[in-house]
Amino acid sequence: MKKRIIGLDILRVIGVIFIFCYHFTVDYIYRGNGTDSLMPGINYFFNVMARPASLFLFIISGYALMYNKEDTISLKQYYLKRFKGLYIPFYVAYTLMTCLYFFVNNGITASFVQPWKFIYTILGIDGMMFQVEANFYLIGEWFMSCIVICYAVYPLLAWLLKKAKFITLAVLLIISNVMLFVYNPFQINVLMNPLFVLVYFYIGMLMHETIGTKQIPTWTKWVCLVITVLIWGHYLVQGFAPESALFMLSAEAGEIAFAIWSVAMIIGLRDVTLKEDGRMYAAVAYISKISWCVILVHHALIGLFFSTRDVQGYTSKDLFVAFIMMLLLSWGGAELVIKLSAKVNAFLFPKKAK
Repeated sequence: MKKRIIGLDILRVIGVIFIFCYHFTVDYIYRGNGTDSLMPGINYFFNVMARPASLFLFIISGYALMYNKEDTISLKQYYLKRFKGLYIPFYVAYTLMTCLYFFVNNGITASFVQPWKFIYTILGIDGMMFQVEANFYLIGEWFMSCIVICYAVYPLLAWLLKKAKFITLAVLLIISNVMLFVYNPFQINVLMNPLFVLVYFYIGMLMHETIGTKQIPTWTKWVCLVITVLIWGHYLVQGFAPESALFMLSAEAGEIAFAIWSVAMIIGLRDVTLKEDGRMYAAVAYISKISWCVILVHHALIGLFFSTRDVQGYTSKDLFVAFIMMLLLSWGGAELVIKLSAKVNAFLFPKKAK
């Protein structure tokens, strides 16, 4: 078993924390119609980091597949591993959340949707297609749809990486930039389109191919730290004190800044080390391990809470308790998904006796 890259685990933890906090605050404001005057500012703070957090999760995914040499196994083995690790937890989490929503709402929320559209959920792309038409989407959002497509085309990208790595990068960059700055031919939000996101996934693969496990120079890490501070600092000023900002970044230009920021964080933190027998190492490794299942269940739980409760009169103390409650429920939900997924996998794919 290959050694963990704890720096990438730290990034996964950072990513899931900011995404969780962003969803909690934004759902309080828009689903719960919350009136706490501090929450819009808190939401903006987490929103600034939520996008680069999502991006470096895609980059890490591409990097991790190359690190684990997933391009060297057979296509059957590769797709079976992805099905076990991606789809089984998704199906389990979807079933649990559907039952929970049915219990709370006393019915299926998408009862008016044509049954054939459940195929989107089976394929794991209902979050993406929900932007086009109503379907049975409940968990995973656009992230699930994008990672499904990225994993599906990984063998092709791995082949292209060996044959024409920089040409492939150039083609993907041209496609993404045309979609971002010139013309988006799809009804799907360009930032949530798998065709656009694919370049981040490939950058992760390319980073492993070019950098590998080489030690990153200290000066490079400092440069990455400066880049992170500058971009994050600019967005905080742009949001909280726009009159003091040297310039304002559009959403399109901001995506470029977020991309640079994401790569900088990966380069800057990849070589971080922790004592393998220490509590911090264990905590980071554990949260990283359950992060995918947390991503699957947390937003459905948060959304259900704020859409079925009157939270307009909540004090700051009430919100703190609600936050802790959602954190614990997401943790418990993730653990339940992991345990049930293991049982489903054991049933569907029993290990052959030696």
